[in-house]
Amino acid sequence: MTSHSAAAVLLVVVLTALLASLPAGSSSATAARGAGAGGAGAGSSAWSVRPAGTADRTAFVMDSAPGAIVRDAVRVSNLSDAPLSFQVYGSDAYNTPRDGALAYRQAGEAQTGLGGWLALGTNALVIPPGRAADIPFTLSVPADAPPGSHVGGIVALNNAVEQAGGASGVDVGIQRAIAVRIQLTVEGPLTPGVAVRSVRVRHRPAGTPFGGARAILTYTVVNTGNAALRPTVSPRVSGLFGLRQSAFADRTLPLLLPGQSADLTVDWPQAPGTDYLTASVRVTAPGLPATSAQSGRVVVSWPTLGAVAGLLAVLAVALGRFRGKRSRGAIPHTGVLS
Repeated sequence: MTSHSAAAVLLVVVLTALLASLPAGSSSATAARGAGAGGAGAGSSAWSVRPAGTADRTAFVMDSAPGAIVRDAVRVSNLSDAPLSFQVYGSDAYNTPRDGALAYRQAGEAQTGLGGWLALGTNALVIPPGRAADIPFTLSVPADAPPGSHVGGIVALNNAVEQAGGASGVDVGIQRAIAVRIQLTVEGPLTPGVAVRSVRVRHRPAGTPFGGARAILTYTVVNTGNAALRPTVSPRVSGLFGLRQSAFADRTLPLLLPGQSADLTVDWPQAPGTDYLTASVRVTAPGLPATSAQSGRVVVSWPTLGAVAGLLAVLAVALGRFRGKRSRGAIPHTGVLS
């Protein structure tokens, strides 16, 4: 490492939770060197994590009473041609604020939810190439656990550190991990709810007169209940009297956990430069009535207004000169005596 290099360790979690945000029946994710989430790699670091037992389970979906103990097992498979060493741990799930993606906390972070209720048969293992290991675990539900959805996962972190970024002068060590989702519903009253808040429009007019503009709609979707949901949002932006309307596609979010939120944006590159824009977002979720929020604002293209003001000033001066010439060239009226 040179004196101009910096050392960093980046934990990249390639999440089975990404698949957990899809309907049941999706295949499990596989992490691989040089491959993205969900892609099976041909390199020496490909593996998978899924519930042990029947192949039709892609995630742990459980129901339990407060104070109960749930037992199951997770399977970690080495799909490569070399031994792999893993750290395995329970983790709390959360939604990333930026787009609501489901993510898991790292091993060194405090696990205050379902991740802290898990006890694994082992937290470290080495799996020979082409083999799999089943790890039993217990999930001890606290007696005072509130009713509703509790989501976490079991993470298998590959102990190997991959080197990257040398060409840029920064040395980066990357560790990859895969998690399998655990979705526990604690018995008791379920009160699902979802809301949309903070609907705003940012307006960026073109730098030339009479050019278009770019509008960016931002809003926040919040799970206000105690049940995990997959809400669908329908954003819209329209001009005065609805003469100009955006064409945004509906979007279904990943699993949104109780108390969590997602900050979302949509781009309208062909927005009007000067108008009154009304932004609205409608959100629906299975079993819930639709809810919506909206806001409005006047948007102005200052280059356009400046050009119009300049044109009006020129016209005013020209009109004044024209009237002046007419008044100077007029023939005076003289009376005729009879």
